[in-house]
Amino acid sequence: MSYERVGAMPERIWHPISKLEFFVEHARRWLADVKENADALEEARTKPHVLADTDVARVKRVYTEQAADLTLFEEQAEEWGRLPDLSPSRRAKLKSLNDQLAELRELNEKVLELADELAKGTINTVMAASDAELGLAALLGRGPGA
Repeated sequence: MSYERVGAMPERIWHPISKLEFFVEHARRWLADVKENADALEEARTKPHVLADTDVARVKRVYTEQAADLTLFEEQAEEWGRLPDLSPSRRAKLKSLNDQLAELRELNEKVLELADELAKGTINTVMAASDAELGLAALLGRGPGA
């Protein structure tokens, strides 16, 4: 999925329905990767101080870019869905792709929310806090910056 520059305006490249299987397989692998990363970030909630500001910034950048890529996939699937003569097999594969894309969208948003949450307790935040702030946060059961 891509755009091609023609002059100053990007021109959208639409893919033929023969590429459907590629998109389904790509989305399957993409979904597995995002689930793995979401699980790792979920685990980091218990110890956000192991992440640096740069780690969280990278996650935000990557998943913001992926959200844009996901939009391209959704638009392509929408375009294929408008084809009047899709076989039942291709309709089923397109439904599978749409289901995967919906799950990807949900997980992508979850990762970005987790990154926002984790940004409040990175090692940089802990190191910048005074002893008094750290002590008070510990007594209150919160991380510094929370």
